[in-house]
Amino acid sequence: MTDLIVPLIMCGGAGTRLWPASREGLPKQFLPLFGHFSTFQDTVRRVSDSTLFGRPIIITNSQYRFLVAEQLADIGMEADILLEPARRDSGPAIAAGAIQ
Repeated sequence: MTDLIVPLIMCGGAGTRLWPASREGLPKQFLPLFGHFSTFQDTVRRVSDSTLFGRPIIITNSQYRFLVAEQLADIGMEADILLEPARRDSGPAIAAGAIQ
């Protein structure tokens, strides 16, 4: 049996780089910039092949947990959602996901 790849998707940010469309309460990864789905949803859909990928781990902060859950439900996907206690950039997020 082949081990499946467990995708680790980081989904945080301050929402300042694509202002005014993107803002702190709705950063760019949750916006449908290129079609019907948000870039977050497109990313999750790319790792949906269950013959290659295990259940994804989404790392986000408590402010976005409901957006993540809602957008996952909209595309019929499930994932483990890991909440960061504070913004600490990519390194600590990757370490937390690897431990998970």
